[in-house]
Amino acid sequence: MAEKLGVEVMVAIPAKSGSSQAPDPDYNLVNFVYDEQTDCYTCPQGHTMTTNGTWHKSRSGSMFQQYKTRKCKHCPVRPKCAKSAENGKVIQRCKYAQNIEDNKTRIENNPTAYKKRQAIVEHPYGTIKRQWGFSYIITKKHKLRASADVGLMFVAYNFRRLISILGENELENYLKEMVLLFACKIRQIGSQIRLFGLRKNFGEIMEAAFSHPPERLIFGLQIKKLNGF
Repeated sequence: MAEKLGVEVMVAIPAKSGSSQAPDPDYNLVNFVYDEQTDCYTCPQGHTMTTNGTWHKSRSGSMFQQYKTRKCKHCPVRPKCAKSAENGKVIQRCKYAQNIEDNKTRIENNPTAYKKRQAIVEHPYGTIKRQWGFSYIITKKHKLRASADVGLMFVAYNFRRLISILGENELENYLKEMVLLFACKIRQIGSQIRLFGLRKNFGEIMEAAFSHPPERLIFGLQIKKLNGF
């Protein structure tokens, strides 16, 4: 999805499980070269590993293809490369392997940006999931329902951050100003309705009342307060 939108993402690289590592680190997957044009791997011994094109589904639901070679059976370094004496080396390449590799390349080429991403992006999720215990959501069926559940978590987090940055008193004063501002806009809408009656569409009145940038409205509110409004 991000690639279709033209967004270059930088996300954490998942750690490789111990079961996927070779007995000798020199024969781990990182040392196998993938050729996108021929859709095959070349092992450290120079053998070509191909796939029959069949897509398999893992327990987590991800799709992958298997790459292997018959030359594994008689390879002199087989005990160093494969744990299975029967099947030899089998590489599982998931559907989004190229996206994962591109992400890894971006992180390696720009470690400073990734550290900044960790500080800004991962902190909210770490707080919400680990400290607050929201590691799952209650709502089921469809993203729209789930977004309401997650949205409440984010609202609570944002309020906590505002209190930490501004302080309780400053936030309280700001919210009071927003309530007063909203009340002023409601009065303005009522005045326009009484003035124009049915000659003006109600939607146009609402759009005109709330079309000003918030900064200008807040500035106007401060002027009114100074003038004893």
